[in-house]
Formats: sequence, structure tokens, C-alpha cells
Amino acid sequence: MPLVRSVVFVSFALLVAGSAAAQQAVSVATLSGRVEDASGAPLAGAQVQALLEERGQTWRAETDARGRFRFLSLPLGSYALTAWHRGFGEARRAVTLGVGQALDLVVSLTPAVAGTTVEVTEEAPLVETVRTEVAESVTAHEVRSLPTNGRHYLDLAALVPAVTRANPVANQRFPETSAVPGTGLSITGQRQIANSFVVDGLSANDDAADLPGTFFSQEVIREFQVVTSGGIAEFGRAYGGFVNVVTRSGGRAWTGEGYAFYRDDTLDARNPLAPRKDPLRQWQYGLSAGGPLGARTYLFGNLEQTRRDSTGVVTIPAATVDAVNARLRAAGYGGEELATGLFPTGYDTSNVLFRLDHHAGDRLLLTARYSLYDIDSPNARNVGGINAASRGTALRDRDHALALSAVLTLSPRTMAETRVQAARSRLAAPPNDLAGPAVNISGVAALGTATFSPTARDLDLYELVQTLTAYRGAHTLKLGADLLWNRLDIAFPGAVQGVYTFESLPAFAAGRYVTFQQAFGEERQFQSNPNAGLFVQDEWRVVPSLTLNLGLRYDLQDLPDPIRTDTDNLAPRLGLAWAPDGGRMVVRSSFGLYYDRIPLRATSNALQRDGTRYKVAVLPLGAAGAPVFPAVLPAFPAGLLASVTTIDPGILSAESRQASLQVERQLGAHTSASVAVLHVRADGIIVSRNVNVPTLSAAEARAGGVPNLGRPDPRFANVGRFESLGRSEYKGLTVSVNRRLSGGVSARLSYTLSKAMDDAGNAFFFTPQDADDLRAEWGRSDNDQRHRVVLAGSLEPRGVLQGWSLSGVFSYGSALPFNVVTGSDRNNDTNVNDRPPGVGRNTGVGFDFATLDLRLARRFALGATRVEAMVEAFNLLNRSNLQLPNNTFGTGSAPRPGFGAPTAAADSRQVQFGLRVSR
Repeated sequence: MPLVRSVVFVSFALLVAGSAAAQQAVSVATLSGRVEDASGAPLAGAQVQALLEERGQTWRAETDARGRFRFLSLPLGSYALTAWHRGFGEARRAVTLGVGQALDLVVSLTPAVAGTTVEVTEEAPLVETVRTEVAESVTAHEVRSLPTNGRHYLDLAALVPAVTRANPVANQRFPETSAVPGTGLSITGQRQIANSFVVDGLSANDDAADLPGTFFSQEVIREFQVVTSGGIAEFGRAYGGFVNVVTRSGGRAWTGEGYAFYRDDTLDARNPLAPRKDPLRQWQYGLSAGGPLGARTYLFGNLEQTRRDSTGVVTIPAATVDAVNARLRAAGYGGEELATGLFPTGYDTSNVLFRLDHHAGDRLLLTARYSLYDIDSPNARNVGGINAASRGTALRDRDHALALSAVLTLSPRTMAETRVQAARSRLAAPPNDLAGPAVNISGVAALGTATFSPTARDLDLYELVQTLTAYRGAHTLKLGADLLWNRLDIAFPGAVQGVYTFESLPAFAAGRYVTFQQAFGEERQFQSNPNAGLFVQDEWRVVPSLTLNLGLRYDLQDLPDPIRTDTDNLAPRLGLAWAPDGGRMVVRSSFGLYYDRIPLRATSNALQRDGTRYKVAVLPLGAAGAPVFPAVLPAFPAGLLASVTTIDPGILSAESRQASLQVERQLGAHTSASVAVLHVRADGIIVSRNVNVPTLSAAEARAGGVPNLGRPDPRFANVGRFESLGRSEYKGLTVSVNRRLSGGVSARLSYTLSKAMDDAGNAFFFTPQDADDLRAEWGRSDNDQRHRVVLAGSLEPRGVLQGWSLSGVFSYGSALPFNVVTGSDRNNDTNVNDRPPGVGRNTGVGFDFATLDLRLARRFALGATRVEAMVEAFNLLNRSNLQLPNNTFGTGSAPRPGFGAPTAAADSRQVQFGLRVSR
């Protein structure tokens, strides 16, 4: 990008930021209310104090002519709220504030009686009457008490309605260029790469793959919020949903704890597709401590490690293995032979986090956070099912991040906030097989060197966020700017060792391949990527029962030449919250436009593989210069036209239009219920399309003397181009019932009935069957899970069972779809992704999913030391949750043997023991 453009973008963004401001908080909470007398008349000039009990810090406000007060930014935690006015007695109220919460209260004062204080024992309302987003928080109690397999806190996001685990269309624990374990999240049926992750108000995204950027120990997560629809203007750079995380901080008393969790295969069940029980041994252990460093400074730190030795399973039948290996030996294949059954895997991880909070007087709060994530995992990606261990890669990654923030109260009604971060990530994914070539036998087996994704990714991220919030009468105005700069270097050798694709096992035995590919040239690509996000938002209390949220956001992502910058990403947001029943019920409605960021893996591919520094040779069997299996080419064949990857210079950011209507009502003192209708329509989703498809068969081209099979552009063979052509639509009905912890009981129930349709799969390199007919791809989304039910909660009995606790999560999801293919190039476009005639995309029906996870714990004291012993069982009922059906139907009128059969399965029953010691 030219330097002049960079200067213009940054200068413009900083200019706006310097005069800026915004309303609802993202990483903190806002507390507002009305002070009135016994008759309901407003009391102007009343004093209101909020005391954060865990630190002893106070914030003060004064009511205006309407009796209104507002605290613009409060750290999360439990508060004692006190209000007083001359001639009236004090009133006190207990309030707990969560992430992103916007709580509005009514405080009544009674005429003064000497020395009296009114203590309001009523808990704060459950219903947020001024929040317009459809969002739910996973509370600190849930993060702490619910069982999570592997302690992956993001799995708890699936407690929220309209959130599912993305369809695992690949057999790997770690997604593309990501070191974050586990499956991705689909929010409102959108791609797993359509979401944004925010930690302490700063980006936690890997913009190369549009996935979470780093992994945090569950121990450092205070709580997090999932916004499924109607996100305020402060949220941007995603067209799906937003996951908003806040980390823990220290309090005014020193506390410390050590913990350890252990499991092995003794009590585990066998994977239903494995020949014997999977060997497994796992330790997770750590130390946490937090407390004051002086009167106004607080420290929290955590160190955690995981040591996991486990296995996966290759499900290729033994007879098939023997047949494949016999052919490999006969042909003189130099790579590893095919093997089935169990293979070793696992990972070693280390997590470190330190957070320092300093109150510099009553007006300035400073925060510093440092985190480290380190992982080393063998056989981490693309191994298992019908993928042999030789087809996969290892994974090694180390992430550092330093984040600083300053929250300055300029006046009782004005606040400025500055956040900065610098992050460094170094990821390597070396192939298991360094010899190759790769061999794909459609629906049967895949072996040989990994060619499917980058082998290394170096990412440096720098970010500055500046906001200003002003409270004036009925309006709370917030303006802000978010400047983010990625520096990305990707190594993607691809098919440098060759890739053979065969239609079937008999074709492999005969050496009749469909295509052979081999790449030559430069394997690395660097790019620099500045981003700017500007927003303005007004929270307008029209009347006490009606709140309007009016927002406007502008996002700019500058990409390397020849891509033209998309400069019209202006996104209006409108939200409404109407509370007609004294705060016990709220009706929310929202509409907004949301723009995504273009994944930098796509731009890297296009820059690297433009046919100059890096060329791909694609040859069918029998073509001039085509090798005989398993030979590879010594150099790019003279006279052969290269297959290249490009990107539409006018590519646009994907955009979604989100609309929602939700009714939430408080049921008693501790329970609330909500019903919501959600609609998302997205356009401009990135896909990869071959824009240089042959128009003639080889025989027709020879007969007519037409070069290059009659392709539109005679200079190249295949031209895969990234374009913003995809679309999706989601319609959902959600029901949620939440009981907050009271009397030792907490619970939540969520149900989602939905339908998700699209014409593009989960991956940004999705390629349609017919390059000229994207409409034919319209069908069930990869993430179309029509029914999903989640029940979670905890029980802490009193009396003789005091000290015991039971918590658990039950989840059920209906069957996901899969795409039926022939395993051949039926339409002669050189892509092996064709479906049988008349079969639509994703018409195959896969497998449903159900699991019950439980934790039983016993707490007791040893003097000043508290001990908690735990046993946790995941998939307690040992249900066979089958995955990844074999989607190759074959070319005949009847399916091949094994079509639709599972090639993988989720974890069977696993049991672990835990111990936590604290004081």
C-alpha cells in the first residue's frame, strides 16, 4: 500500500478519535437509574455512590433535574449502591455488574428519621431494560463451576441460544493457521470465520484465518458475553456474532490457589470406531494469585500447563490398507505407506497471564495485561478418519500479547478511554511426510505429504482504540476509533511435492488418476494490512420506559495492490428497548448492517500464486508431460500453461443485515425467560471460483485445433479467483430461561429452532460445482442445525450435604448436513467436487449429537485453607456421537459401499479428577 494512503487513513481516524465518544461499554459495565421520593417524584441533586466491594474503590454521581444518574464505566463485580439527599434517609442496594451490562435502577428515598438508613434487600433486576442487543453472558459462576472438556472456556459459548459448534467438515483439532484448539463457533448459522472475538476491549482475532487469535486459560476468564444479534456500533469487523471476554483482576485481599486435573483411559470408554480403547493421559495444573500492591494497585497472575498424551483413529478398512500398500510398493512410492487404527497425538501447552490495575486517584484507572500461549502438538491437523497420519501436520505456536488501557473521568458526565496492544504470534505446521507425493483416493483414503494449508504463519498485530463518552440529559453519546495494523508472513508450499487425485480404489490400482498437480516457486508471502473503524452511538432515553440506540459505524480495510480498497462500508445500527411493566419485562428490537473483514489467507494466496513467482502445473492423465504415478516433475513443463490464484480487484467485504425481536420477562426474584425471533441475510461472502474453465473436452479441442481446451483466457490454465459472491440466510426462534445463583441453585435452558441456507461452505476457499452457476449451490448451510437444546446448571445443597455440589451441561443438536459428491470430474472443469446428476448441495443427512457432562465436587476447610475435590465425566452416558460421513457416492447409479458411514466420532466417555486448594 502506498505510504500516502496509510498516512491519510491513520490521520483521518485519529482526528475523529480525538473528538470522539460512545455509549454502552464493551469490556466494562454501565449503571444508571432514577432517584425518587416516596410519591415517585424525581429528586434532583441526590448523591449516589457505587462501592466496588472487592477493592474498596468508590465512584460518585449526582442526579440531574429528572432525578437521573449514570456511571459511564464501572469494572465488573459486586457493588454497594448508596443514595442520599438532604431531608431524606439513605438508601442502600446490592448490585452485581457483568460484562457489557447496562443496568438501570429505581432508588426510592423516604423522609429522614434521625440516624436511619433504608437497606434495600431486593436483588438487582434480572432484566436489562436499556439493552437493545440480543445477547447473553456466561457468568463468572458458570465459568468456574460447569464442567468443560479440556477446560476450553469458549465451549461454554454454546450455552447461548443461536450458537452452535460449527460443522466439523475437516478432521482436525486445530483449524486453518490457528493454534486455538477445539471446534469453531457458528452464531446464527453463519460461517465460523464470520465472528469477532474481543478481550478486555481489544481484538483477539487471527485475521489471517478470521478465527480466535490466541488461547487463554479458563482460570483467567472472569466472564464473557455472546452477542447474537443487534450488536452496538462499537462492535465491528464481523458479519456474524461477537464474543466479548473480560479477564480477572486482583482484589483488596490477597488470595491464591493451586489446582490440578488428571485423567487417563482407565475409566474411559472406547471410541466407537477404534479397534481398542484409546490410550490417554492428561495433566492440567496451575497456580493463580491476586491481591493489592499498595492502596490503589491490584495484581492478578496465573500460570497453567497442560500435558496430554492421547490417540486418534484412522478408520480405513484393513483390506483397503493392504490393497493400497501393495500398489504403493509395486509402483516404488517413496513416502510413508498407509496405516490404519490408532495414532499418537496430544499437546503440551503453557499459558501465562499477568494483569495489573491501578487507580490513580478517583478519576483515572490504568490497566496492563501480558499473556503468553505456547503449544506443541504432534499429528495436530488433518489426521484421522480416512486421512492417514502421513497426510497431516504437527503444530507449534507461541503467542505474546501486551495490552494497556487508561480510563479517564474528565467530568462527572464525560469519560475518555484509551486502549493499545501489541501482539506477536509465530506458528509452524510442518508436514509429517517430507517425501510425498500426496495421494487422494476419493472417499477411500488420503496419504502422503500435507499440501492443504500453510506450514508457517508469522503475525504481528498493533492496535489503538480511543473513545469518548458524554452523558447529557436523556442522551449518552459515544464516539470512537479503532486502528489496527496486521503484518503477516505466510509460508504455503502447497503442492511442491506433487498431488495425485484418483476417482476410486480400482482407478488407483490401475494408475488412472483424474489430475496431477505440482507447484514450483516462492513459498512465502508477506503483506501489511491497516484497518480503521470509526463509530458514533447515542443511547437516548426517550421516556423512562423507552430507550433508543442509534449508531453508525464505518470500517476500512486496506489490502495490498491490486485490490482496490472498499471505501463505502457505512453501517447504521438501530435498537429499541421498551419496558412497559416497571422493569420486569422488556421488548427489544434491532436492525443493523454489519461488515466483515476479508481473510488475509485469501489475499496471501492471490499475491503468492499469481503465476509469476509461483506456478502450479495441473495435468490430467495422458496429457503431454504428465508423469506416471508416483513420479513428480523436475521442473515446470516447458510450454505448459500455469494454474493461478487471483482475487477480484473490486472484491467487497461481506455484509449482513441483522434484525431481531425479543421479549424478556422476569419470573420471580431469580428467574427470567425470553423469546426471540432472529433474521440474518448476508451477501458478498467470499468464495473461490474457477473463472477459466475449459469449454471443450481434450478430444473436442484436438479435433477443432482449439488451444488450451477453449478456455476464455488462453494465457493460463485454471484461474481460481476469490470473489464476494456468496450469500446466506438465517431464520431462528430462540427460547431461553435463566435462573441466577440463589439458594445454592443456578440453571439455564436454551432452545433454538432455526433454518440456515447459503451457497458457500464454511471455508473461504469454497468452490462451486459449476463456476457459472453459483445459484445451484443454494442449499442447507454446513451449520444448519434445525434443533438445539442446552440445559446447564449447578446445585449446592444446604444442611447435611453442605459442601457438596453438582453441576452439569446437557446438549442436543439435530443432524447436520453433508455434501454428496461423485469423487470424479463429471463436468470436465478440472475440479473434483462434482455431485451426482440432480443432487443438490448439502442434501445428505449426517448425524445428530447429544452429550451429558457432569461434575461432582466436595468442599471442605483445613484451617484457613479451602480444599475442593472434584470428579468430572464428559459424555457420561457414552453416546456414540458419529461425525464426518463418507460423502463420496461414486459415479454409478447406486452408492459405493461405505457411503454415508461415519469416518470419525467425537469423544466417548472420559473421566477426570480435580483438586483445588485456595486460601
